[in-house]
Amino acid sequence: MNTSPNLYQAFFNMASDAIFVIDLETFTVIEANTRMLHCTGYGREELLGMPIQRLLRSRDGRHIFSKTADEKTSGTALQLISKNGAVSLIGTNESAVECNGAKTLFVMVNQAPGEVNNSAEIVGRSREAETDFPTIIGQSEKIRHVCRRIGAVAKSDVTVLIQGESGTGKEIVANAIHAHSHRNRGPFVKVNCAALTDTLLESELFGHVKGAFTGAIRDRRGRFKQADSGAILLDEIGSLPLAGQAKLLRVLQEHEFEPVGSSVTTSVNVRVIAATNTDLQKAVTEGKFREDLYYRLNVFSIHLPPLREHKEDIPLLAQHFLQKYNLAIGKKIQAFAADTLAAMAQHDWPGNVRELENAVEHTVLVEKDSVISLASLPMNLTPQETSATSAELGLREMLNLLEKQIILDTLMRANWIKKRAADMLQVDPRNLPYLLRKHNLADSSHTH
Repeated sequence: MNTSPNLYQAFFNMASDAIFVIDLETFTVIEANTRMLHCTGYGREELLGMPIQRLLRSRDGRHIFSKTADEKTSGTALQLISKNGAVSLIGTNESAVECNGAKTLFVMVNQAPGEVNNSAEIVGRSREAETDFPTIIGQSEKIRHVCRRIGAVAKSDVTVLIQGESGTGKEIVANAIHAHSHRNRGPFVKVNCAALTDTLLESELFGHVKGAFTGAIRDRRGRFKQADSGAILLDEIGSLPLAGQAKLLRVLQEHEFEPVGSSVTTSVNVRVIAATNTDLQKAVTEGKFREDLYYRLNVFSIHLPPLREHKEDIPLLAQHFLQKYNLAIGKKIQAFAADTLAAMAQHDWPGNVRELENAVEHTVLVEKDSVISLASLPMNLTPQETSATSAELGLREMLNLLEKQIILDTLMRANWIKKRAADMLQVDPRNLPYLLRKHNLADSSHTH
């Protein structure tokens, strides 16, 4: 039997100990579980690729894991440096593993034996600030308000409705809610409701039994059962067909359902988080969304502002994405030129933070110097005469950039509903996933 990599990832994140993995060729962090993120205060994207010397050192301040793959520190006290600069004493157990030809070191953090200074937090304790969410980038009042809302609801089991335009970061907020809830060691299952047709919906959400319909050759657990004891994110909830809305309402009210083809009632203990870029109140008025379901979902709402309403966060977001794509592309660009940031501040960003991330990726790809110039911005952000000539990139790379921009623009116009985007692009829907992977857009719904 082949075991899904997702199963191993789930076990990794459920571990009660903080664990991270080091690449012994580069001495950088290549993986970390949920507990480790909580202990250090870093977001996952911040931690991945980080030199281990920034995270761990010996008690006398010397760097570790920097000589040979055989160097061991198990059983000795080390210093763990968190994002806020606090230093804690920890112990570790390590195991060297060769994975896909690369030498890696699994490091498991034991219970901390003591503190180095009074400000340090012992590993495993939660951060005191209820508005400190490392994956939420921004210091504007609008973003601080979002963080306060997350802090107010995260530790309860209340149903949450996250509303905002496409690209504002609804899934990032949902991840933060789950990561800071008491269910964070349970599964977090994500469902794109826009992809569920009437025929697929019931089986996808509630599962089916063998023989329920043609092709049902074995029992299948639905998404709600997969999320039992954890949480489920119903993304694009406004796209759910009316027939499915009635069935969903029962699960929310009674916490039970029957799989397709079964008369046996199944109970689940699941927290529901819903997200939408549509105006559900308007949809209720137009008869496209059930009023009773709307009020059942809208117990606690979080509204995400479009980027044009908190442009003061653009420099922080841009720098965050610059670091991310420096690592991904292998560059060492240090900053943005002043006129570049000014041009970015003047843009309205209809695609919101998702559009900003893709713009920064573009600039990192084309920039040749250590500071991103105005000419390196995508053409839609700068006057034609100052935009990157890109002739140095060659025809193939220019065509790739153009293809990516067309796909991105189409996805935004289609509200990121892939089937609709495929129709607009006049491509076979089965080929669209390949194009998304090719241009690093496959996970673009994970916005910040």
